Amino acid sequence: MELLLSGCLAIAAIVVPDMPTDVELSAAESLRDGIRRITGNDERIVKERDSGGGRLYFVGATRAASGVSPSEWRPDEILVAKHSSGAIFAGHHTRGVIYAVDVYLEEVCGVRWWTSSESYYPKLKEMPLPSRTIRHAPVFRYRETYYRDGFKADFKVRSKGNFSSRTRFMYSPMEFIPKAKGGDHRLYFFAGRGSAYHSFFETLPPSVHFAAHPEWYSEIDGKRVPKQLCLTNDEMCRAYIDDTLRRLREDPTVDYISVSQNDWNGPCSCMKCKAVIEAEEAESGLYLRFVNKVAEAVEREFPHVMVDTFAYRFTRKPPKVARPRSNVTVRLCDIECAFNAPIGSSRLNSDFLEDLKVWGKIAPGSLYIWDYTTDFTSYMMPHPNLNSLGPNIRLFAENGVIGVFEQGDALCSAGSFAALEHWMISHLLWDPRRDAKALRDEFIRGYYGPAAASHVMACRDIVDGAGEAAAEHGVKIGCYHLTVTNFMDKATALAASEKLDDAIISAKADGQLYVRRLLREKISFDHMKIVSWDEWQRPGSKRDAVLRWIEDCRSFGVEAWRETTDKTDFSKYCRKLLSSVGVPTDY
Repeated sequence: MELLLSGCLAIAAIVVPDMPTDVELSAAESLRDGIRRITGNDERIVKERDSGGGRLYFVGATRAASGVSPSEWRPDEILVAKHSSGAIFAGHHTRGVIYAVDVYLEEVCGVRWWTSSESYYPKLKEMPLPSRTIRHAPVFRYRETYYRDGFKADFKVRSKGNFSSRTRFMYSPMEFIPKAKGGDHRLYFFAGRGSAYHSFFETLPPSVHFAAHPEWYSEIDGKRVPKQLCLTNDEMCRAYIDDTLRRLREDPTVDYISVSQNDWNGPCSCMKCKAVIEAEEAESGLYLRFVNKVAEAVEREFPHVMVDTFAYRFTRKPPKVARPRSNVTVRLCDIECAFNAPIGSSRLNSDFLEDLKVWGKIAPGSLYIWDYTTDFTSYMMPHPNLNSLGPNIRLFAENGVIGVFEQGDALCSAGSFAALEHWMISHLLWDPRRDAKALRDEFIRGYYGPAAASHVMACRDIVDGAGEAAAEHGVKIGCYHLTVTNFMDKATALAASEKLDDAIISAKADGQLYVRRLLREKISFDHMKIVSWDEWQRPGSKRDAVLRWIEDCRSFGVEAWRETTDKTDFSKYCRKLLSSVGVPTDY
């Protein structure tokens, strides 16, 4: 990344408005911390009326900023500008000023927050000034990166994330961003299933209602069964609304609530539901009509709350007639896509691309994306998706998407290149115009060290190149694959692994810190070899490889190897591997 340098200054003071908000004070403290780490100076924070002369950094809605600030800020918009006395950091009152300081530290000073616990601060004698005005409003109003490391509140702020939800089981708690740092948009959390989504049976559980009201649930082949809800049943709709309003009264902190289908099939096929589906030419029309009814009731009592629903699997096809109300967002899910090639340029994704374009037209200002960026069957398995991240996020922006939920590696502490993915995605969600490959290479050089960088890049080029080559031959790599054999042959996979081995050897020149980071990435390639050992007829001892892999997982605190809701799942998997090579399972 090019640093925007134009002279330096020794800071006399960090200046906040005479009546600063908590967010402005947090931004000032963040700038003070950055200055301390970069120069060693511990600058004072003063109110503008007490600032006097000298070199100053103005943070927030100061009088000094009034001449360059816009009359109205867009959500999360930032401004970093030179001033005759120093520099100005301003932005939207919710969190823009915090982002302005962070953008300055990163783009002007060269600070890098690689992970929640690993960062880089350059050592400078003086703080640099920006060479030009930086003004930016993110195209995505809502940004959420669902990675385990991304659950840390401070890192979420650094990563420009502003939305917090939950998809079910978690090993690390979801830390909500405090109001003093801008807060975050919040989805209502359904405690029963442990999720903020798939709300139908959270709201009207069959265990409570089915015996008395079977007509509230799906009719399939002439029989009522507890699969989904019968969305044309008026009594059920009233009960659903009553329960939704009750939940919102109990949790006034949220500004979103999901009204969405269960995470399985079984939609209702009664005559009334079928008639609506036929008129809409899509299941989504029936669902959207129901969601609009709930949203209308929500708006009357909670005008600030948005209702979130899915265009997911059987509801993904856009409706002919129904349109979302102004307080409804449609969360379009690309779970069927091939992620080994960009959505917009692969015939494997042509159906989803068409749906995206139509939803963008019929739900302007209301379209959200649920994107999948990991391998849920095995977090520790090479996943050929890096070359798709940038093009896909730009495609979402081009089609009017207002928010993106990137579901990544939320459980594993050694998922394949998870830190790299999270860093790339966070920067792309903030600004989709960024060069994804340049972001990738910058992270690799900075995080894994200059000595190892070329080898790591070569490793990723092999994996991602193999994925794209497979896509050209019609091979779809989604977000569930237990091995790499459907997109890499033995020679290609081992060549990628050897490049990573070369990186580990080279990293020794830069220090043990870089070696250990690479050893964590090696876990996924060792797992790849273990899973395919017999098929590839690997030389050496599979028993030794399994024992070494388990010890490496212990060293890095691995608790999960795949998507799960069971804390014992990983230990069961390790025992299964041990048993397969004749080692006692209590090893």
